[in-house]
Amino acid sequence: MTVRRILAMDGSPVAGGEGYITAGILQSLRRMLDDAGDTRALLNQVDLFVGSSAGAFNAAFFAREEDPDAALSRSIDFWSEVVAMNKKGVSPGRLMRTLAGSSSLVDSRYMRDFFCGYFGATTTLGDLKKKLVIPAFQLDGQRRGLRIWRPKVFHNVGGPDEPDLNELLVDVLMRSGSPPLVYPIYQGLRGQGSGYVDGGVYANNPSLVGLASALREMGREESMESEPPDLSNILLLSLGNGRMSKFLTADFREGTANWGFARWLLEVRDPLLLIKMLLDAGSDAIDYQCRMILRKGYFRMNPVVEKALHAYERKHVEAGLQQELTRASCVDRLAQAHQWLVGSGWLSATPRT
Repeated sequence: MTVRRILAMDGSPVAGGEGYITAGILQSLRRMLDDAGDTRALLNQVDLFVGSSAGAFNAAFFAREEDPDAALSRSIDFWSEVVAMNKKGVSPGRLMRTLAGSSSLVDSRYMRDFFCGYFGATTTLGDLKKKLVIPAFQLDGQRRGLRIWRPKVFHNVGGPDEPDLNELLVDVLMRSGSPPLVYPIYQGLRGQGSGYVDGGVYANNPSLVGLASALREMGREESMESEPPDLSNILLLSLGNGRMSKFLTADFREGTANWGFARWLLEVRDPLLLIKMLLDAGSDAIDYQCRMILRKGYFRMNPVVEKALHAYERKHVEAGLQQELTRASCVDRLAQAHQWLVGSGWLSATPRT
């Protein structure tokens, strides 16, 4: 029986945030394995790295490596650079234009140029060492002769004739990681074709996209007359980037609260509340669906955090990350994740290199 291992990594809990939490969870799990004397690989045997938005950056970070386990120690430094590029892209003049409604918040050229230097401006999906799946949202596509906006899943899974193999990795990352309002619409380095926005608009938790991609590939490998793929062969580890403790109380009068767009989107103390709610709701719905489909073959961890890590000074990020991941609820969940890794068959049969 061939086991398919899928690592799915969320986009940011709020558009334009960070991927420190996912990297921290993986590093914590690696330490737990090492402390138990378990030298088996955590990431090297992953069949499919899946990520949306910030999770796409994480997925590409690992998918370009022959030895993702060895790269894990560099993931926090990678995210420090990503967050620095986000901060560099914000200026007082741009902020004023954003408040006036005439500009996105962040100039994405800094992030694009960083990725060109880090991954290579000519690197394609076909050049990667590992399989990668990244959702984005295409604003002007073709479907059965109609021009229509639609979800687009970029991948390097399949045969040598897959058109996405020629897509530039930088373009795919920027397309998946360009949330409306925060980043400009992204087209590509070649300046041709449709524009795209963040994959998080429909798959901030990309677990179901990863599962569908794996099932599609398994179906290709078998004859069309065969039975549906055996779901017991699939293991899916889903990691979030942390979520803030969020709830909503309204001033009800006669059983209703009459909110307009100002309260849902422009509240000074909690702007874009509606968008945050939709991101969380969509992620939780996908979590439920994957749990019902895969049962014991699925595990998700998305800890509640008290402070967004991009708010820390760079030199204090690791301390802040450690603080968030050592909260009692997170420690308990990490222990459950460790137990699942050991018991599910996720870990490689051979020691990591």
